[in-house]
Amino acid sequence: MTSLPPVKAPTPWTSHVAALTGKGMWIWEWGSTDGGDADEVVQQAVSAGLHQLWVRVGDSMDGFYGAQELDALVPVAHAHGLSVIAWGFPYLWDPARDAQWTAQILDWRAPDGQQVDGYSADIEEATEGVMLSAQRSAVYLELVRQAAGSRLVVATVYPPTDANWDGGYPYQAMAPYVDAFAPMVYWECTDPGNDVALDIARLASLRPVHPIGQAFNFAGTGGRSVSPSGAEITEFLNAGRRAGARGASFWVWQEATPEEWAALSSFPWSSAGVPPTPRVRPKARRP
Repeated sequence: MTSLPPVKAPTPWTSHVAALTGKGMWIWEWGSTDGGDADEVVQQAVSAGLHQLWVRVGDSMDGFYGAQELDALVPVAHAHGLSVIAWGFPYLWDPARDAQWTAQILDWRAPDGQQVDGYSADIEEATEGVMLSAQRSAVYLELVRQAAGSRLVVATVYPPTDANWDGGYPYQAMAPYVDAFAPMVYWECTDPGNDVALDIARLASLRPVHPIGQAFNFAGTGGRSVSPSGAEITEFLNAGRRAGARGASFWVWQEATPEEWAALSSFPWSSAGVPPTPRVRPKARRP
């Protein structure tokens, strides 16, 4: 087993979260996202009123593999006012090695010198093969923070259900190194508005929050096989904005239905300014 370096406090940095404001969509498999055509992706994003695209470009298996996608997407996205947040999947078997390929993502430059607007680490649990612990996540994110300087770093995290919030998931260990949390709020058969309000209320005590909503179904996994309705998408966005989210995005582009896209497109969420102070007191939720 690889020995872990000691966890260090981060060097002070200036936090920038402007890229998180407004609406976004997550991209997982580039070839299944409008055929991997950057111009088509950006055109659809602009038509939907999106403000950022979250694009997977690396993981512990293959390192940084998405340079070609970033070469195609970032310049055209920036030309249309869209931010691009790269994301990766660290398995944390070797957090220092994970930080190396993450640094390559942050070091990437387009031919004209443009960069991604930030990086998000998808911090999953053992059920996904991840060797998750408070120390491993802190070691990884501290090294990422070093590489990022004052550029945006986001922790994509599990929702803070009672079990997770009460010690089952290391939010507090991650918080000193990141600019924001992006909780995966996949409500399935529960209430999207109450779920997102509770998650924001808890995580906002640590860092700004940008929740990720559900634009897919659980078919084949034993869960709800029907995609969320447009009304659920709207409820999630309304509740998130009222609760003080910086913005909100959805997983995942390639599975989002026309009804979901329509609801996302019609929801007005400006990328300018600071969200209102939270005014919603969510109901309790079972873990």
